[in-house]
Amino acid sequence: MKLHDCEQGSARWYELRVGVPTASQFHRIVTPGGKLSKQARGYAFRLAAETLLGRSLESLAATEWMDRGKELEPEAVRMYEFDHDAATRPVGFVTTDDGRLGASPDRLVEGARAALEIKCPAPQTHLEYMLDGFGADYLPQVQGQLLVGEFDWVDRYSYHPEMPPVLARTGRDEAYIAILRAALAEFCDLKDELVERARRAGLFAERREILRPIDQLAEILAL
Repeated sequence: MKLHDCEQGSARWYELRVGVPTASQFHRIVTPGGKLSKQARGYAFRLAAETLLGRSLESLAATEWMDRGKELEPEAVRMYEFDHDAATRPVGFVTTDDGRLGASPDRLVEGARAALEIKCPAPQTHLEYMLDGFGADYLPQVQGQLLVGEFDWVDRYSYHPEMPPVLARTGRDEAYIAILRAALAEFCDLKDELVERARRAGLFAERREILRPIDQLAEILAL
């Protein structure tokens, strides 16, 4: 595991994520039941395009509740730390040693090999978490965080200032992690193959040759 010190949402954070499958998107590769997702090939093309272009294609659009979630996150962290007598610290981006997989948990838990995922959702979503739990849809993401970060457990903590908080602690499911690891390795190979096919076709090399005289002209005009 490698920790990359940066602020989540910063230019550096987006740069580190270019072409890297991240835990929040693992559901696009593997289903909660452990099968390959129908979205996997489309996601591989997106990451291949990011690699070839050298920039993130993630949407920067934010909704009202995403913005409110960011505002409430410090308050949620303080409540979690107080309720569970824990200390946490921010983390930028976490990757596997080979850099092929990544994750961005909201915090790391001090004194433990663990991470914290904070959610500050709309009231109806928080109520759903209270009554029905977080659901199986989060399984690829959470087990993916455990895989990438080599954590023992991950706490998911939903906070709303007008309702009781919701906490779910998830430990390692080694059987599912093994399935996830194999599927992610196959997916990364597919992404790399797409990148190499595009480069061998020569289109991206030709584009660089066309742009080079323009770059030289710009340098001349700048003198």
